[in-house]
Amino acid sequence: MIQGFDATCLRHDGAYPVLLNGHLQPRPSRFNFVACSGDNFPTILQKQLKPSYMRPRWGDRPEFVTLSMGGNDIGFKELVTLCVYSIPNPMSPLMDCADAIARSQRLVNSPDFVGDAINVIISILRKGADTGVPNLKIYVTGFAQFFNERTTQCNSVNFRPEWLKLMLKPKQYLTVDRRRTLNKIARDLNAGLREAVMRASFGAPNRVFFIDYDRAFDGHRFCDRVEPNPNDVDTWFFTYGADQAAIGDFLDSIPQIHDVFSGHSNRTMSYDTLFRLVLDATADDKEKNDMLVGLTRIFHPKLDGQRAIERRLRNVVLATRSLEVPTSTTEVSES
Repeated sequence: MIQGFDATCLRHDGAYPVLLNGHLQPRPSRFNFVACSGDNFPTILQKQLKPSYMRPRWGDRPEFVTLSMGGNDIGFKELVTLCVYSIPNPMSPLMDCADAIARSQRLVNSPDFVGDAINVIISILRKGADTGVPNLKIYVTGFAQFFNERTTQCNSVNFRPEWLKLMLKPKQYLTVDRRRTLNKIARDLNAGLREAVMRASFGAPNRVFFIDYDRAFDGHRFCDRVEPNPNDVDTWFFTYGADQAAIGDFLDSIPQIHDVFSGHSNRTMSYDTLFRLVLDATADDKEKNDMLVGLTRIFHPKLDGQRAIERRLRNVVLATRSLEVPTSTTEVSES
């Protein structure tokens, strides 16, 4: 870990579960942070709940679990890269923004989405029972809408990173219609998670809770003010800086990435492979590790956003947990 940042799973000490654990002090707490960026429903089950794959291992007799999931299962990366940054999908170079939107809409509104989310929740409850905690509580956090969709000042704005030196798609503009469409997908995602929590709660009353923090981000979304402005402290989501040529040079220096994105070959690459190549190239290099942070944190909440999520989560946890039970928490998520 470099300065509170775990490069393998992109965990950091400013994440809301870490902040929550700090606010539950001074009572003794055993905190296990097993979240891993890029995980989806299957990999949460395969890697975060099975002892042979734990990162780190599941805590002993946890009192409650915070759970973030769903974004990677509906194509979050493709929506952001294609519809906001105009960066092609390395696995499907011909995919465009309209394809990504149609795919995400289909996935988030599929009955399979709710069913898979329920399966994760039930599996965690069973994991709790297997470790001697039959009354384990789960707090499922939702997602915030990214854009102010009422203003017109973003209609001619695009976030395409010209410094990236990779094969870029035509510029995508953040029109009112585009922002409404992307926000609607976020609302549908929350609705699916809320339904999964409700249905999972039928067999586990007062043990599974949905945390909706979207309104806390009012006034702090993209397009609330002039864009693009990556240094705007009042916008609670990260974006790329206007001039990060060093990152462009760094990515272009990795031969496999250059081949895929230069347009000179027919090769494709999964996001996992892309991430591993970048991770290997940043190993033990503080400057390059900072580049990795900049590449991967886009559209994730900044510290003020994490604090807002933590406050909402903490209010629900304190209102629903038994104060007599010793604290032990586990964070599970896709990130």
